[in-house]
Amino acid sequence: MSVNRVSPPSVHNPTDQISQVVTVDGTRLVHLSGQVAWDVRGRPVGLGDHEAQAAQIARNLDAALAAVGATRNDIIEETVYVVDYTPRLLPAIFGPLRAGVAEAPASTLVGVPALFAPEFLLEVRVVAALPGRGSHQPAVPADDTAAGEPASTPEPRRVRATSPTGEDQDLETALTRRAWEDPAFAARLEREPLKALASMGVHVPPGVKVQVRLQKRDTLYYVLPPAKRPDEPDRREPVNLMDLWRSADHFVWLLPERLKTELLAMRRGFHEARTGTITTRSSHEA
Repeated sequence: MSVNRVSPPSVHNPTDQISQVVTVDGTRLVHLSGQVAWDVRGRPVGLGDHEAQAAQIARNLDAALAAVGATRNDIIEETVYVVDYTPRLLPAIFGPLRAGVAEAPASTLVGVPALFAPEFLLEVRVVAALPGRGSHQPAVPADDTAAGEPASTPEPRRVRATSPTGEDQDLETALTRRAWEDPAFAARLEREPLKALASMGVHVPPGVKVQVRLQKRDTLYYVLPPAKRPDEPDRREPVNLMDLWRSADHFVWLLPERLKTELLAMRRGFHEARTGTITTRSSHEA
C-alpha cells in the first residue's frame, strides 16, 4: 500500500496538522461512524470541555481502529464537527487528536449549532486505509476492556513491521528498533541523545533538551511535572500542560504542549533524511 500526502505550495495550508491532498494505492478503506466523547457504557466524558472530549474521542478512535488492525496513523480523511466553534479551540481539539500521530490526514472542520445530544461538543468521523490484501487480526485482545478505562497490562509486542522498502516509516519506530538491536546505540541514546538522534538525521531545534530513558521491566517510572509558577493562572489541564504522545505500544513522548511544533520538526527531519525529500511548509512556518 502506498499513501502519498501532499500540501502543494499553490494551495494555502494553515498548519501541518492537516494534509491538503491524500492519495492511496492498493488499499482497502475502513469507514468509522462518527465518534463522540462517551465511554463504553455510553456515559458522557468531559462535559463542557472541548479538549477533554477530544481526548476521549481519540481513545475511542484508537479502540475502534485497533479492532481491524489499524491506528490513527492510518487515517487518511477526517471530518470534525464542533459545537460553539471559535478558532481559539483549534489547539484544544487537534492536540489530543494528533497526539502520537506522525502523518496528518485530509481534514475538514465544520462548526455546528448542536449534535444529537446536548452533552457532546465534538463528533469526529474518519476514513482509514489498510493494505488491500491479506487478513487483519484485531490489534487488541477481544475482551471487555473499554476505551477510556484502565486496561490490563498486555504482553510486550514487537515493533510494527517495516515498510515495503525495508525502512521504518516513522522516527519513533526506527529509534526503538535501533535501540533494541544495537546496545551501543542504546547506551549512547541515554548518554548523548542529541548526537544519537543526529546520527539518524534528526536535529533537535535550538533551545530544546531531550532525555531518553530505556524502560526496564523491573522499574516503576514516575515523572514529576514542573511546578506552577506564581504568576501562572489556574488551569484544568492534566499534569501541568504536559502531553503524552504515544504510538503502538513501544514508546512515549512526554513534553510540554508548546514543544509539539519542535517534535513535529524532528519527525519531519527524520522523514527527509530517510527519503531524501524536503517537506513543503506553509509560509508562516518558515
